[in-house]
Amino acid sequence: MKQQEIIERLERIEALIKSGNDKPMNFEETAKYLGFSHSYLYSLTAKKIIRCYKPTGKVLFFSKKELDDWIFSRTKDKEKLE
Repeated sequence: MKQQEIIERLERIEALIKSGNDKPMNFEETAKYLGFSHSYLYSLTAKKIIRCYKPTGKVLFFSKKELDDWIFSRTKDKEKLE
């Protein structure tokens, strides 16, 4: 098996694992998960930096997978600057 094929398979496996870990999180769970204060998390959602969902028009929910993707994308951006 070629190295590129192995890399592609590992990436597909990683994507499957990540998609299985997705679950909706409420505002309190999200703030705790990220280690952010409520006001900072509200600020990030208002600026549309972090995506949130309002199925009832009031209560905010977040996708754990999208939060993880956001965290890791920010890490990659930081690494590029160094």
